[in-house]
Amino acid sequence: MINLDSNIEIGPFFKWWAEQLSFLLPASFREAVKGKGFLVIDISGEQAQLSYINNEQQKLLGEFDINALAKEELQSIIESNADYQGLDMVLRVPEHLSVKQDIFLPAATEANLRQVIGYELDKYTPFTKEQVYFDIIKLGAAKNKALLHIVLVLVKKADLDEMYQYCLTLGVKPSFADTATRPVVSGKSGSQYNLLPKDLCQKANKMPLFIMLGSMSLSLVLFILLLALPLNTATGGLEALKLHGQKQARKALAIEDSKKGIDSLLLATQKLIDKKNSAPAMIDVVETVSKVLDDDTWVSQFRYVNKTLQLTGQSASASNLIASLEKQVIFHNVKFISPVTKDTRTGLERFKISTEVTKQKNDAKAE
Repeated sequence: MINLDSNIEIGPFFKWWAEQLSFLLPASFREAVKGKGFLVIDISGEQAQLSYINNEQQKLLGEFDINALAKEELQSIIESNADYQGLDMVLRVPEHLSVKQDIFLPAATEANLRQVIGYELDKYTPFTKEQVYFDIIKLGAAKNKALLHIVLVLVKKADLDEMYQYCLTLGVKPSFADTATRPVVSGKSGSQYNLLPKDLCQKANKMPLFIMLGSMSLSLVLFILLLALPLNTATGGLEALKLHGQKQARKALAIEDSKKGIDSLLLATQKLIDKKNSAPAMIDVVETVSKVLDDDTWVSQFRYVNKTLQLTGQSASASNLIASLEKQVIFHNVKFISPVTKDTRTGLERFKISTEVTKQKNDAKAE
């Protein structure tokens, strides 16, 4: 059921949509509107380090003590190169001040991930949600499809607030904050997250995004129109093609049904063959028993069911029958299934023997 109280973020959707449709734009236009990288400020104690990072390089621009003089020096570096102007400023939290944790949650929680993690934060970390800023990165379904693989990244509020104030002292306002344990990569939407609360983030210039979205929308409309015109003139042909496809589909279903019937028949036949090959024929069993039994032995009942042979009769020495039958390779687990008794009228021993019957390997291969 849809949770109408959950917060729906449409920004990531539009960003993904823009990435998927960007191929419709001319290459020169894509180059003009795509991101050129960002500036990263690392703060350690009362010192700061400024770097420029894009998809191709990472360049150290300078190191500063955090004071009024450093503010002028940092601004001078940014203004000296047109490539650095207008870029997002990233506040990078040192590794020892951040926590990165892989967690797995039921897929049903996807609509309210932040709320669920906020409630259970002290279950996965030593902190409560009042003590930290956190964000999540969804890595998709785990090997168990019922679970989501999520990376939780967090920093203590006191630490991030202090670093943020240092940034303001240097005259810069970060657009977002990440951590050195999992730095954000330019151009890779799967790595995006932000430890800064929304009220502290520098508002980005969305004009290039609006231009790109507008251009792609126009291109999409034109593309649909180009498709619609030929479709209107080919309605009759499409209907005929549709009917032909339906006929072929019915034929294919009939063929598939026939194939299933043949497969079932072949399977049943194979089962019969396997059953036949798994045990000797009745005539072979009777012949083997006849050779084993001496003239002083009479069989009154011969029963052969499910690869099990039962012999009932009388013999001068019933105990010798066990050894004689065990010598035959097709008989296994030969045993009396009732006590041996002596018939006072005939003087012979009554017996009832059971044995398992298996086919000889050489015979099975020959067949």
